[in-house]
Amino acid sequence: MNENKEKVYMLSLGSALDPYVEHFCNEYKMLLKEIGYEVEHIFYQNIDSVNRATFVGKGKLAAIRDYFHDNKENGVKKLACAFEITAVQKKNMESITGLTVFDRTQVILDIFDNNAKTREAKLQVEIAKLNYSKAHLINEKANYSQVTSGGGHNKGEGETELELKRRRIAAAIYQKKKELEEIKFSRSNSRNARRDSIIPKISIVGYTNAGKSTLMNKLLNASKAQEKKTVLQKDALFATLETSTRLISIHEYPEFILTDTVGFISELPHYLIDAFRSTLEEITEADLLIQVVDSHSPFLNDEVRTTNEVLASLGCDTKKMIYLYNKYDLLKSGGFTTLPKKNERYVSLQNDDDIETIVSFISASMSVDWKEYNLMLPYSIDINGFKKENYCFRIEEKENGHCVVAKLNPKTEYKYKDYLM
Repeated sequence: MNENKEKVYMLSLGSALDPYVEHFCNEYKMLLKEIGYEVEHIFYQNIDSVNRATFVGKGKLAAIRDYFHDNKENGVKKLACAFEITAVQKKNMESITGLTVFDRTQVILDIFDNNAKTREAKLQVEIAKLNYSKAHLINEKANYSQVTSGGGHNKGEGETELELKRRRIAAAIYQKKKELEEIKFSRSNSRNARRDSIIPKISIVGYTNAGKSTLMNKLLNASKAQEKKTVLQKDALFATLETSTRLISIHEYPEFILTDTVGFISELPHYLIDAFRSTLEEITEADLLIQVVDSHSPFLNDEVRTTNEVLASLGCDTKKMIYLYNKYDLLKSGGFTTLPKKNERYVSLQNDDDIETIVSFISASMSVDWKEYNLMLPYSIDINGFKKENYCFRIEEKENGHCVVAKLNPKTEYKYKDYLM
């Protein structure tokens, strides 16, 4: 990406002294950076209610206009709102400030557009952008400077043209959804095949840039499975949009199918959640969720809450889930003051020594409901195949076979019922 970034002003809600507002603004700066913008100055505004015509008060917009005119040497010509605005509000804000105005949703949509590589991801982003455009159509000839509650007074000239645009966008959305359904059908067939498989299914979830793809690649590198194609790993927001599924087969541990998913973010536009729902359906089929958390983030609790809210919207809030608090090595003064809970581990994915701990933790978590048995397996049974299917604690070679203590995968119990001790 070109490092000569275009400078913009930012408008944020809240106070500059509020730590959460500061975090939100820093996150928005990162989003803007992804599409080539650098923030020159931030304006803050506390509001009790949204102004239907201008979102924030006209006094604040006038102050931005004056600042813009007094600092033209900065070369700034755009105002980035850290929230979503309507088309009417955008038009009025531009009229008052003299700046080109865009909102947070547009920024995220552009990032998704830039990062979409597969046909499925491209279609999902196109549908989201079309829905956003449809919701933000206005009659260019109407005067919206005095918008109030109620409606109807802007109808008239231009309304037919507006309806025509809506119909065209609706037709484009319909066509792209048809294409997406074909891909979704193919994905559904693959998912059905995995559903019938005896191999447990695990999905990685979490806030964007927490380390999900890093976890996938570390486990792939440790895996003995033939398919070891790694996934894109980049220190950037929404670097991964495509859902990647791989078989993980690590010596002495049961195999599992692992899926990496798109990262979440606070106030993720509903256009994107709706468009990516078919991809996120992979999460609904998982036997276990691994939530990767950036433990170095000062707002990790908010990021965990955001992730859980998106999971709840997908109906996955009752799924069995474990937490990997990544980047633990970056914490000062020894890290967290409390010990991890039973379903938590503090790790650094940059530390290869932690991978063994992670694999053991995953195996123990996905088999927590499996029943433990003592078995005597004759040598005619492939012990390596047995270990791929079940979670073994102890194996001893005896005269007539292997004496085994293991938790049996419920889908394979029937195969070994004659060998229980």
